[in-house]
Amino acid sequence: MYFAKVNPNGTSQTCPQCGTHTGKKKLSERVHVCHECGYTTDRDVAAAMVVEQRGLAAAGLAVKLPVEVSLSGDASLGTTRETGKTRK
Repeated sequence: MYFAKVNPNGTSQTCPQCGTHTGKKKLSERVHVCHECGYTTDRDVAAAMVVEQRGLAAAGLAVKLPVEVSLSGDASLGTTRETGKTRK
């Protein structure tokens, strides 16, 4: 298993679907809404997705948004939702 430290700054201000900077939110704002692509989800879920994407990038994986990763014992493999093709 591989762990990478990532920069947590701005994770709740970044859309995990398209990468757009969505602006600072008050702590009371609990929903992420991207005015660029329309993606809506819980604020903490969106921030966790951005952290995951940054971790994948730190591990040397080329992350193309949106990405859904399936790890099967090898931290270098990921499957894109768009194409279903495995990246190495």
